[in-house]
Amino acid sequence: MRAAGWECDTENINYKNKKTLPEKGKNKAIAEWPCGGKYADYALFIGTELYGLVEAKKYNTDISTNLRQSKVYSENIHPQAEITLLGQWDTYKVPFLYSTNGKKYLEQLKTKSGIWFQDIRKSTNRPYALKGWYSPEGLKKLYTRDSEEANEKLLESDYDYLASPSGLSLRDYQIEAIQSVENKIIESPFDKRALLVMATGTGKTRTINGLIYRLIKANRFKRILFLTDRKLLATQARDSIKENKVEDQQSFGGIYPFDDLGTTIPDSGSRLHFATVQSMVKRLFYNEGEPLTVDTYDCIIVDEAHRGYQLDKEMNEDDFGIRNEDDYVAQYRKVLDYFDAFKIGMTATPALHTTEIFGESVYNYSYRRAVIDGNLVDHEPPFNIKTYLNTEGITWEKGEKPQVYDGETGEITDLDELEDELKFDVEHFNKQVLNDNFNRAVVQELVKHLDPEGNEKTIIFAARDSHADTIINMLGEEFEKIGVDVHEKAIQKITGSVYDNAQLTRDFKNERYPNIVVTVDLLTTGIDVPSICNVVFMRRVRSRILYEQMLGRATRLCREIGKESFKIFDAVRLYEALKDYTQIQTVGNPSYTFQQLVEETERISDEQRLYKQVEQIIAKLQRKSRNLTAEQKEHISYHTDGNTIEGLIQSLKNTTSSEIKNTVEQLSSLWNYLDTKVYKKYSQFVSTHEDSVMEVTRGYGNADRPEDYIEGFKKFLQENSNTITAINIICNKPQELDRKSLKELKLLLDEKGFNETSLNTAWKSTKNVDIAADIIAYIRTLSMGVDLITPQERVQRAISKLKSKHQWTAVQLRWIDRFEKQLIAETILTKQDLDLRPFVDEGGFTRLNKIFNNELEELITELNNELYSA
Repeated sequence: MRAAGWECDTENINYKNKKTLPEKGKNKAIAEWPCGGKYADYALFIGTELYGLVEAKKYNTDISTNLRQSKVYSENIHPQAEITLLGQWDTYKVPFLYSTNGKKYLEQLKTKSGIWFQDIRKSTNRPYALKGWYSPEGLKKLYTRDSEEANEKLLESDYDYLASPSGLSLRDYQIEAIQSVENKIIESPFDKRALLVMATGTGKTRTINGLIYRLIKANRFKRILFLTDRKLLATQARDSIKENKVEDQQSFGGIYPFDDLGTTIPDSGSRLHFATVQSMVKRLFYNEGEPLTVDTYDCIIVDEAHRGYQLDKEMNEDDFGIRNEDDYVAQYRKVLDYFDAFKIGMTATPALHTTEIFGESVYNYSYRRAVIDGNLVDHEPPFNIKTYLNTEGITWEKGEKPQVYDGETGEITDLDELEDELKFDVEHFNKQVLNDNFNRAVVQELVKHLDPEGNEKTIIFAARDSHADTIINMLGEEFEKIGVDVHEKAIQKITGSVYDNAQLTRDFKNERYPNIVVTVDLLTTGIDVPSICNVVFMRRVRSRILYEQMLGRATRLCREIGKESFKIFDAVRLYEALKDYTQIQTVGNPSYTFQQLVEETERISDEQRLYKQVEQIIAKLQRKSRNLTAEQKEHISYHTDGNTIEGLIQSLKNTTSSEIKNTVEQLSSLWNYLDTKVYKKYSQFVSTHEDSVMEVTRGYGNADRPEDYIEGFKKFLQENSNTITAINIICNKPQELDRKSLKELKLLLDEKGFNETSLNTAWKSTKNVDIAADIIAYIRTLSMGVDLITPQERVQRAISKLKSKHQWTAVQLRWIDRFEKQLIAETILTKQDLDLRPFVDEGGFTRLNKIFNNELEELITELNNELYSA
C-alpha cells in the first residue's frame, strides 16, 4: 500500500504532554510500514495545510478501529508558523484521521486489516475501512465538498424537467425510483448502497440517466463510475447519456464531460466514466496502467447487478495467508469494495447475493405491475410442444451399444454393450445427448407459427453453439417444405462465435432482417428489441433469474407493429422444471489445480488445517480417477513408482501430519501431469431414436382447457362480487370506478391467475372469436350477460352518442376527440385526471371548463354513463 503523492512531515508537529513524536525528517512513502520513524505515526500535508493524521500500528497488531490515538493527537496539536490548521471541529483540529497496520483489508478480519478512516468534522460520522489511501487531490475535494448542501439541492429541486416531453419524458414510476435512491443517499449516508429493481423493458437506462444528471447537477458526487460486465451494456448506456435530452434541450454529455470505455484514467474534470468490470479488475489488481486511488469515484452504478457478483466466502483466521485472496473475495465484489463510493445496483431479477451486497431494494417496479399499468406487454398462455422424446426421455436398453460423438476428433464411435439401462431426460437434450429427430419435430411445429417475413420477430434459445447451427439449418429446410421463401438474412445466429455480433444485434433491433435469431447466452440480457413477439425455448435452464431475463427480451411495448402480447413456445418442459435447486457444496474447489493445492500445503502449520488440505487433494484425485484411459494409467504408474490413483488415495489417507508435506512434494511430477494431461473430454451421446410431436397445449395456470379457465373466472366473480368492492362497482355503478380501484383489482385478479391476455386467448380458443377485451368487459359479460366488446368499441359508442346529443363547437369537438383517446388508453376519465398530463400542460380542468361553458363536470358524468349504458 502506498499513498501516492503524499509527504509525511514529522518535523514540525508538537503535542501537549508529548515532547517527541517520530524521528525528525521527511518520509516519502507513508504507507510502507514501518516507515522509518521510531513511533511510526504520521501527518498528511498539502503544502503547509495539515489534512490528516495516521496512527500506524505494527503489522501483527490489531488496528484501533475507533481511532482513539489519532483523536488524541488531533485534539492536542498546537498551531505553528509552518503549519496551517484548516479549522476546529469541537475539540479536534485535524479533519481526517487514520489507523492502519499495513495489511490489506478483509471483511472477515475487520479489526486486523485495512486502513481505518474517519472524517471527524461531524460528530455523527463513523470510522470505516478503506482499501487504500486517498490522493492529496481527493482528500482536498472531500474537504471542500458539502454533502449537506448537495442534499438540500436535491430536496429543493423539482422533477418536472425529467417528465417533460422535451426531456427524458420519464413516467411517474421512473421518477419514484429516482426519488427512492435519493432518499436513501440523504437519509442513510453510512449504508452507502441502494438497490433499484425494475422489470426488463421499463426503462432502467433512462431512469438512471435522470438519476445521474440530478446527482451531478446537485454536486452530490464528484465522479460516477457506470460499471457493466459487457461492453454492449456500457455502449447502450453511453449512447443514452450522449443523445437523450435531460434539460433545456441538452443531454448530460452536452453539459458535463465524461469518459468512455477506452479511457483508463479518468480526466480530472470528468463527472462520469463508463467501464467494464473486467477492465477495472485488470487496472486495480493486475497492474495494468497507472493505479487508481480509492477516491477516484465516489459513486458506482452497477447495471444488471444480479450477474456475477458473489458474496465473500466464509473465512477463519487460520485461513489467512493460506488461500489466495481471490478465493475469498470475488473479483466483482473487489472492484465494488475498492473505491470509497456509494454503490447503486440495478436489476430486473435480484438474486439472494444481490440483496446481500446492495441491500433490500429501495424501489421495486415488478413485471406484473408494469403489465397492469400498461407499460409492458403480457405473454399469452405458453405453447407446450410435447414430443414423445421430451416426454419419455431418450433410453438405451441393457445390451444396446450407444454411439458417442468425440468433440476433439470429430468422430462418432460405438461404445460397448450396456450392462444397464441408460436414460437422458429433456434437460440433457443437445447437451449430453444429440438427437436430430427431436429438433426436427420441434422445428416442424415452429414453422407453423413463425413468419420469417413478418414484423413480429423471434428469438430462439439453443443449448450450445452447434445446436444453434442445427436449428438454423432445419428452419430453412422446413420453411422450404411448406412453400415459404426465406430471405438469406432472415434467419441468423447471434452468439459469441459469430463475426461482428454487435452489428448483427443492431440489425436485429433496427432493420427488417434478421427476423428470427437463434442464440445461446449472448442475448439473454442487454438487448432492447421491442418487436420480439416470440420466445422459443429449446434449451432447459434451472435458474429462475436466467429464465426471467430470457422472457424479458419480449416484454417491451411496440406500438409500431400493434404488439399487444407475446408468445412462448416451450419445447423442453421448462415450466415444470423451474423449481428450487439446492447447491451442493463440494469438499474441494474443482477450479484449483493440484500444484496450487500442494503449494498451499507448504505454508500450513495447523494440523487440522493440514488434514483438511489433504482431503481436498484426495477429492480432486477421486474426480480425476473416473474414466482414465489405459495410457493415462500407465503414466500415473510411472510418476508414482508403480502405484495407482486408488493406491495413492489410500496412502494419503494413512499419512501422518508430519509426513504429509514431504509426501506431496515428492509427487511433483504427478501433479503436473494430472493438471496438464488428464482432463474430461468433450463428448456427447448420439441418439437416432424416432420422435414426433404428440400434442401442442396451452398453459392456463391451474386450468388445462381454455373453457375451464373462463368458467373458473366466472365462478370467482360469483363468489366474490359482494366481497370485492371493485367487482360490485363494475357490475352496478361502473361510472363511479376510479383508477386506483381498477389497478388494485387487476393486481388482485393477477395474483389469482386471471388477466386480460389469458382471458382473450382462452375466449378465442373457446368461441373462435379474436377479441381484445379488457377486464371490465369480461366482468360485465360473465356476471351480467352483456355482449363482450373491446375498450375501443365501448368508448367509440359512448363518444358517438355524446356527440349526437348536443351542438358542439369545433374546439369542443377537438377536445372530445382528445377525451376519446384518453379513455381508450386509460379506461377511466375523471375531473382529477384533467389536472394531470397530458391535460395539465394545456391549462388543466380550469381552462377546459371555460371551453365547455363551465359544464365540464356534467359532460364527464354524462360520458361515463354512456360508456356502460348498454
